[in-house]
Amino acid sequence: MNNIMKSMIMMMIMSLWTISIRMMINLSRVREKMMMRIIIVDFKNMAKRFKTTETCDSKVDSVLASTVNDLFLNGLDEDHYNKLTKDELNARPENCEALSVVKMNQLIWDAVSPNARTSDRKLQYIEESVIKSGTLLVKVVNELDKLDSENDGKLGPLIEQCNDVLALLGHANKQINMTRKDFLRPEMSKEYTHLCSQSRPFTKFLFGDDVSKSAKEIEDCSKISNKMFDRRPFRGGPARRMLNRGFRFRGGYGRGMRPRGRGLSDPNVGTSTDSKNYQRRGSRLPFKQ
Repeated sequence: MNNIMKSMIMMMIMSLWTISIRMMINLSRVREKMMMRIIIVDFKNMAKRFKTTETCDSKVDSVLASTVNDLFLNGLDEDHYNKLTKDELNARPENCEALSVVKMNQLIWDAVSPNARTSDRKLQYIEESVIKSGTLLVKVVNELDKLDSENDGKLGPLIEQCNDVLALLGHANKQINMTRKDFLRPEMSKEYTHLCSQSRPFTKFLFGDDVSKSAKEIEDCSKISNKMFDRRPFRGGPARRMLNRGFRFRGGYGRGMRPRGRGLSDPNVGTSTDSKNYQRRGSRLPFKQ
């Protein structure tokens, strides 16, 4: 009898032990599923949180939208582009001098390498598109202002939006010209790279109206700096160094040599023939003293 009771008790214990193990296994599986769900939810929340969604305004006319998408993806064909950029058809207002492609100083143009000229010419073509866009917009704003005075200022918000577009175009024009300088920086001798500084404004010429004067200012600053900090100056000073090395553009010409030709004569490329920016024939010094 005792043996039977012991066997029954052992069987009950084994059954309870088996049930408890199964419960623990099921519980662990439930926990794993819950953790996976939590992780998936966290990843979804993270994706939603950090997903780069573009902020858009309300839709415009469908035909207008289609035209805009086509123009910004494919651009214009050459005939239409040339027509829009011709001065005869899209000339700037007389008092808007800045609506012109900034020309390269002839002295710099003659000294840089052919690759640098090609890169600058491409940027000038881009700048021409910005300039002509600004020219058209200025004329539109001017006409809107006349209509606004006749309609009790109802066109004011529209004019403000056009002014914002003008501001962005003007900023883009500055960025293009600063990029042109950056691309020319590696061509210059180290002591004259300050000519490419963004703190030096451009005028109708990329390096200012008188690049010789700017170079002379850099020479003077270098001399003063050498005296203030007791540095040994270059033999003969910066002017002599320029004389011995030419303007030392990489890919340019060295001592006693002149570049082949007098620069590209493409009429679409803006260059300066001003006496302040042009090296006189027979002169070995690129900048005037």
